[in-house]
Amino acid sequence: MTDSDRRALQRLIGGDTGPRASVDDLQGLLLQIVFALLMIFMIACFLFVKSAKKEQEEHVLDLNRQKLVVALEKTAEDRRIRYGLNALMTQGTDGSRTFEPDEHVECGSLRLAPAARTAFASGCKAAFADYSNTTENANSWRYDVFKAAGLTEADLDAQLRKWLDEALSTAIENIRLDVRGVQRAIAARIQRQLIADPSPLGDCSDAGEIADKLKRESLRLVSEAAGSEVLP
Repeated sequence: MTDSDRRALQRLIGGDTGPRASVDDLQGLLLQIVFALLMIFMIACFLFVKSAKKEQEEHVLDLNRQKLVVALEKTAEDRRIRYGLNALMTQGTDGSRTFEPDEHVECGSLRLAPAARTAFASGCKAAFADYSNTTENANSWRYDVFKAAGLTEADLDAQLRKWLDEALSTAIENIRLDVRGVQRAIAARIQRQLIADPSPLGDCSDAGEIADKLKRESLRLVSEAAGSEVLP
């Protein structure tokens, strides 16, 4: 290294520009510069890898959430079929489901077509059996969702696991309300017809007693047609 080179390097780093600086001193300063640049590069590389890893993890979590959403919808639809809801309820173009009890009640009793009667009876029995054991029912839903999604508990982080718990709870309750809604709608329609012709209730003059008899008789008829207890 020439004197002019040493002076240029010292001038660059703000050191002494005199000609007496040793080669070792300059090499030491140069090594510090190299280390500083290398440290900057390593930090930048670490931050890049960390950011890329985080983005990949977020992508995997989003993908798993989408799989769970689809699997949850499939599981809920399977339960609707199992409980006979698809055979009794009508789905609108907006996705809403309605049930018209007037089509199935006549002269104070249930009048279902053979296919609908089978779906109603088997569905009510299955729903009552499932919802009589809430823990086992929830575990069954969870198993079916994971199976449909092709995932396991280990694939979920704490946040996604919490989301799934809440989504499962909501879906299970919504199906229960649909089954209960069909049963109560039929019972309410039977009550209306019994009010028009209360002879099956026997002699009764007290308004409270009449209301109680109407409720008990309508639920009894629904339970009789279903072959099982109605959902509470």
